[in-house]
Amino acid sequence: MKSSTLFRAALSLAMALGVANANAADVYKIGFMNSLSGYLAGVGTAGRDGFMLAIDELNHAGGINGRKFEVFSENDESDVAKGVPAAIRLINTHKVLAFVGPARSDVTEALGPIFEKNQIVDMTLSVLVPTQHGYTFAGFPAVIDEARLMINFLKKQNAKTIAILNAIDLYDKTLANDLAEEAQKQGIKVVATESYNAVTDRNFIPQLSKFKVANAEWMLIAGSLTSLIMKQRNEIGYSGKVLGNITYIGQGMKSLLEIAGPSVEGSYFTALQSAVWDTLPKADARYKITMQFRDQFKKKYDRFPEEEKMAYAQGYDLALILGEAIKRAGPNATGPKVKAAIEGIKNFPGANGNYSFSATAHASNSGLVIARVTKGGGIALVTE
Repeated sequence: MKSSTLFRAALSLAMALGVANANAADVYKIGFMNSLSGYLAGVGTAGRDGFMLAIDELNHAGGINGRKFEVFSENDESDVAKGVPAAIRLINTHKVLAFVGPARSDVTEALGPIFEKNQIVDMTLSVLVPTQHGYTFAGFPAVIDEARLMINFLKKQNAKTIAILNAIDLYDKTLANDLAEEAQKQGIKVVATESYNAVTDRNFIPQLSKFKVANAEWMLIAGSLTSLIMKQRNEIGYSGKVLGNITYIGQGMKSLLEIAGPSVEGSYFTALQSAVWDTLPKADARYKITMQFRDQFKKKYDRFPEEEKMAYAQGYDLALILGEAIKRAGPNATGPKVKAAIEGIKNFPGANGNYSFSATAHASNSGLVIARVTKGGGIALVTE
């Protein structure tokens, strides 16, 4: 009788250990999709490298809740028509718990209802516009916050007239509208507005010529392909000062300088803190966190991230935020639990800023600043 009891106890223990080991072997499946080719490839590949650095760090530390992460990756080629089926593959084939990406706002907007229907959190690497879908979160500030920062800066510069050139992507188009509205509130006159298709357009002289004729003191650029825009600005002799949005140097400072030349020196743009880390005060907590990220990046890739490619730090931060949310959601994390956990995150310190989310605020980043291109292609924090 006694031996039978001991046997049953031993069997129960073995079964429990077997279940525990099986659970320990489980992984959290994460979908990752970005512009690994296409016109936003420079941003997409940078976001991927930062994201994988964070995943490696999490797995090396033992994972979250005793489970490691397995990543399934897709390339949307900066194209909505390719991004939607790719995301559906990650959902249906790999049964991912959560999703990180993409970089293009149009793709994010198209995927929002799909993620909401399937209750899968998406930590997008794009700006969140124009709709706040229930399961989509962004590590960028709200578009209106960027617009207000830009116009407030121009007001301090005593700007009287501006022209706005924007890509037709959702984010750029939304930002352009917000810029025009904020400028009107601040008494700054918008003398011209023009748009372009970042996928197909390469000739911007017609738009720039209108800005020159209108004699706009400042040109505000909301969109990519800035190296070509700045080059053609020089060619027609338009001397208006330049303030770009957060994608102004997204394709890389080297490309900007090689194509547009030294005239880009002295231009301004919005940036996140990883871009201006070298001009942050050394005692600043933001400097220390961003420097730690840079050191970890160097260990993995044997090079420092280019500071102008803020997507490196963005991919890194979003992966760590997702890890924290899954930790809070518990070992048996589900989409709704992860969503609720993200909405409870406050003042999460990252390489690109601090992040706070809520049920009504799915876009967050405290690290937005005005930066300036210095002589030779450096980047400096603007404090005035």
